[in-house]
Amino acid sequence: MSFFFLAWPSLLLAEEFRVETPTALQSTVKATQPGDLISLVGSDWHDVRLKLKLQGSPKQPIIVRSQITFTGSSSLDLNGEHVVLDGFTFRDGSLKTGHVLRVRGAHNRVTRCTIENYNPDNIDTRYQWLSLNGHDHRVDHCKFAGQNHSGTTLVVWLDEDGEVGRHRIERNYFLNRQRGNGNGFETIRIGTSETSMKSARCIVAENLFENCDGEIELISNKSCDNVYERNTIIGCAGALTLRHGDNCIVRENLILGDGDRHSGGIRIVGEGHQIIGNHIEGVGNRIGGAIALSAGVPDPKLSQHARVRHVLIDGNTLIDNAGEEIVYGHGLGSRSRSLLPEDIIVKNTRRSGPPRLKRLKPEDVGPGARKD
Repeated sequence: MSFFFLAWPSLLLAEEFRVETPTALQSTVKATQPGDLISLVGSDWHDVRLKLKLQGSPKQPIIVRSQITFTGSSSLDLNGEHVVLDGFTFRDGSLKTGHVLRVRGAHNRVTRCTIENYNPDNIDTRYQWLSLNGHDHRVDHCKFAGQNHSGTTLVVWLDEDGEVGRHRIERNYFLNRQRGNGNGFETIRIGTSETSMKSARCIVAENLFENCDGEIELISNKSCDNVYERNTIIGCAGALTLRHGDNCIVRENLILGDGDRHSGGIRIVGEGHQIIGNHIEGVGNRIGGAIALSAGVPDPKLSQHARVRHVLIDGNTLIDNAGEEIVYGHGLGSRSRSLLPEDIIVKNTRRSGPPRLKRLKPEDVGPGARKD
């Protein structure tokens, strides 16, 4: 092992551990202190199921950096605080259930990681690629590519007890999510129907989505007080969907159909949302138009469609989209959905001109991009 200084204000002496086997990693974890760096080196690891419990500090996080690739049925479950997972790659493997990568605890970071083609033989085999439990995690500059089975690519779980949410999901690259055969093929989901009235306060920002065709809900919001901003969505056969929950902001996203007739714009259920400054161009008729306000159910259960109320739609650009610009009452008459939206403010809609928003490209996001 060697010694080095981390660039933290305290400049405390920290230690680097170079680890070549799973057995050595488990013994190393027991000796690790705040500020230490664990480097995984050597040959790739196959059929390894890791469970790590680590405790860093705000000024001295523990960094676990991987220079190897995980294959087979490998997975990682982190339970800790102030831990950074840097450069982990899971490629060409598969699970039967569970999570490829699961992060629990608080104030952890997943950065420059890749999960690619981690698929079972059967499309109905359900497991998640990245699951976030706990609170205040950050997922940035990661790549998720080639998923073709049931299970959300990235899911936020809102536990009934304790602090939850406040995650930042930013500057990641999601691509080539094949079309599924029903529900459960979302690219991002925040919450579930059962926890949909909890305040998650997550930020999903500056991510790039390309050809993510899993299901109608490309992004499935199932909680309150989340922000979706400055994302680029290109040729995805689905919509950014506020399915459950209230008081979310969808702001300055660039949504381009790119010739996919199944592509969609923004679909809205619930109350108090703000849809501001988005550019939606060339999307198909998947949700009946560019922005779809759903019809609601009287006295809905958590799993049903709540009535759309008190929504602001301001300053959006809608160009050459199939269907209507704004759909009032999407799904009216289906499954007891009889209530039309009410108290909807629509203003300052543009219908021409180039995007005013930055179009993100692969070199702007993912593991190879410049980090911050």
